Amino acid sequence: MLQMATVLRRHAMDLLQSREFGRTLLYDIENRGTFEDISCHEIMIADAVRMKRYYDAIMRYINPGDTVVDLGTGTGVLSFFAAQRDPKKVYAIDHSDLMITIAGKIAGGNGIDNVLFLPQNSRFFEPDEKVDVILHEQMGSNLIDENMIENILDLKKRVLKSTGRILPGRFELFLEPICLKEEYRVPHLWENNVYGIDFSCLRGCSEYNDHSRPSKLKIEHSSVDYLLCDPEPILSFDLNTMRDPGEIPRSIETSKKVVRSGTMDGLCLYFRVIFDDEISFDTSPLSPRTHWDHPLFRTERRQYARGEEISLKVTMEVPTRRETWSISVK
Repeated sequence: MLQMATVLRRHAMDLLQSREFGRTLLYDIENRGTFEDISCHEIMIADAVRMKRYYDAIMRYINPGDTVVDLGTGTGVLSFFAAQRDPKKVYAIDHSDLMITIAGKIAGGNGIDNVLFLPQNSRFFEPDEKVDVILHEQMGSNLIDENMIENILDLKKRVLKSTGRILPGRFELFLEPICLKEEYRVPHLWENNVYGIDFSCLRGCSEYNDHSRPSKLKIEHSSVDYLLCDPEPILSFDLNTMRDPGEIPRSIETSKKVVRSGTMDGLCLYFRVIFDDEISFDTSPLSPRTHWDHPLFRTERRQYARGEEISLKVTMEVPTRRETWSISVK
């Protein structure tokens, strides 16, 4: 009976994931639980890189008299930055009653009275007037896994002035070949020979996982020795000009030239957030540390010489779900 319940639950999840509305609904349910964990917000506020770039951008781009909507306000910290710019109104939206209550207490404790807190899903947000700025921080570890594009474009279509701005709007996604420091390497199971126990019999075994799929392995910020290639984004987009989530390609092919010889231990996924040409940050393991994880697509270890080409094909069955991605390397 328990086994049957598990099968039915998995089938129901697959059905939900098979339709865009179902995926959005499922994400909303999972998201609410994740971001009601206060420690999650403590980690984000402690991210000095994130907080400094957002503060600088808000001080530059939100003007006195603006109407602002802060999507997924959480503790309200971005709304409170915006409130310092003497806006006409700041709508702080979050579908968690708990976080709206906490944000309200912080506002009261700081004498902030020009922020209106709304405990609702953004798809039901209907302001009396169009807004000047959509402010958000909707990025997950693989950039688009928190329904950022769907949520922002929905708000943009319904509530943003034609002259309005999405802050931040520009993004770049990177998938870079890396050489790990020796102590951080985790070989595939079939690559091991431990005190005479040879695992190579598992190579090509049908029971073994599809190696083109991403593993759940995440690497520490300090684990990367160097990148084999000069970083180039595999995907760039601007929410200010994008009209439809379907503009994100399902398949990406690219080629990278090796500039530093070494062993490729896998492909590290990270992103760059661009407010403008002067204010930006990225989550590269070689940049100042942020709170975002460093997902690793493991590959079979291979030595590359300077000047060689590494060809990649990335297929994203569902772009917002990294477990549906597959990667091939030539």
